Amino acid sequence: MIRQKIRVIVGPTASGKSALAVQIAKHLNGSVVNADAMQIYQDLCLISARPTPAETQGIPHLLYGYADAYFQSSVQDWLNRVVPVLKQTSNPVLVGGTGLYLSSLINGINIIPDVDESIRRRVREMDMDEVRNLVQDCSATDPQRLRRALEVQLTTGRPLSYFTQQPKQKLLDADFKVIFLNPPRPLLYQRCALRFHQMIEQGGLDEVKRLMTLKPTGGVLKAIGVREIISYLQGDISKEKMCEQAILSTRHYAKRQITWFRHQLKADMILNTVEAFHYQDL
Repeated sequence: MIRQKIRVIVGPTASGKSALAVQIAKHLNGSVVNADAMQIYQDLCLISARPTPAETQGIPHLLYGYADAYFQSSVQDWLNRVVPVLKQTSNPVLVGGTGLYLSSLINGINIIPDVDESIRRRVREMDMDEVRNLVQDCSATDPQRLRRALEVQLTTGRPLSYFTQQPKQKLLDADFKVIFLNPPRPLLYQRCALRFHQMIEQGGLDEVKRLMTLKPTGGVLKAIGVREIISYLQGDISKEKMCEQAILSTRHYAKRQITWFRHQLKADMILNTVEAFHYQDL
């Protein structure tokens, strides 16, 4: 049986991944599939830089904007959604900057048993001191991860570390071709600044203002730029300071992405610009 071939476009924010994905999908008569944790949110089109209808150029775009403001995204949830989508899609082109999503799909994951719902509710009602006292063999400091570790521990009788130390299992038997788009740093930083200013001009402030009326509880608030815009809307900082801080946050995020992709995901091809791509390399 011929294995499915999946093209994967990775790289830092503002590097041009979405445009390259459309270009390749159009050439292959395929579809673009989202692998960005922030572009799943329906209330965050501009700030997450989700492709506009014009930018999609009529190419099907899958797994974009399916989550509301109260949804807490996770690697496992995305995998549960993306695997059947990829199996049913001809010539899919995966694109995104959430490295852990892509690494888990390509390299496999540790299978962790489902958590009992009554235990999940019980752990959510605990304060963090109680969670820290109960959880075993866990070096995490993030509250969400600590609660997750305790949920697994109480459900299975084993610490989460037991499951993470088991051999990883692949959820999809496919031939992945990874293209790492990594523009020169000065150009990337210039694009980060330009894109944020464009987001603001196109209505980014109103988008965040509407988002806040929903009193979101999900991961949507982690999107780069949202925290700075909220500070501005609340009158804590000036518009100039808001732009300065958000652009700096974007640059720092881009640097972390570059470091992650260099060391955690083996690329079949590294491009400095979208223009450097040639179809014969597919």
